[in-house]
Amino acid sequence: MAGRAAILALLPVVGVLGYADTVPIVAWSSKSSSVLNGLSPDLRYEDSVSIIDGVLSPEGACSFDTVLVINQPGLRSSDLRALPTSSGLSAILNTAPSSRQYPHVKRSASASLQDITESLARRCGSTLTNASPADGPLDLAENSKHVVCVNMPAIEGSPKLRKVAMLGHDQYLSSEIEKIDAAFTSHLVLYVGSPLEHPGYRRQLLPPSEFDSTYAPPDNSTLSDGGIFKRYQLFSTPLLVALLVVFFIIVPIIMMAVSALASLQSSVRLEAPKGYHAQEKKTQ
Repeated sequence: MAGRAAILALLPVVGVLGYADTVPIVAWSSKSSSVLNGLSPDLRYEDSVSIIDGVLSPEGACSFDTVLVINQPGLRSSDLRALPTSSGLSAILNTAPSSRQYPHVKRSASASLQDITESLARRCGSTLTNASPADGPLDLAENSKHVVCVNMPAIEGSPKLRKVAMLGHDQYLSSEIEKIDAAFTSHLVLYVGSPLEHPGYRRQLLPPSEFDSTYAPPDNSTLSDGGIFKRYQLFSTPLLVALLVVFFIIVPIIMMAVSALASLQSSVRLEAPKGYHAQEKKTQ
């Protein structure tokens, strides 16, 4: 019983470690897509580039007036699940004729989304547009086809900060998608998570925006106060796993063994023979 409880206690940690090198991918379209419908709903063992290539294949993607590729550094599947059902993205995804959701896909760095969108624009004869929330609303000509690569600000920090940031991103993305839906006959959306880059690189890649204030990483120079827990990471993942194993598996096993040994009783009873009297034996 104690061993089962220990295993159940470790399951959340094992789950986190198992999904540490994965990213979420969500794709949907404003019209029925044979390419999306033909993708297997369970591709967690495929790498991200393979799934992206499948979604953005020329046979399917070039049939849409607008292809919107959203790159979100630091995005987790839990961030998408935390969005309320009343959010704009949730409503759009629930009503999409074709969609695929892959919460945990193996991360691959063989090609960047920028290269993939550039190649797609050339193959489809579309206009390539790079955008971000800091650039303001999208301005797309209605008389041509478009491939839009949207670079969203990174998501970092505590779950509360991540949720606040996602709500802001949801407002921006849902608003732009609704405008695209009103201006064009059909569109395809690919929402992809990507690994976090170091803060200096992220600040150079994206100009400051209203979203950055919710999850900007703290400046190490301001951490002079607050003690050792603010300056150093004492409780790493391996240390936490080791502590859980010791306290929930090894210690209960030792306690059960000691308790079992203490409860043992000898089955041999040393009793004097019937009619034997020690005092009479002594006087003889």
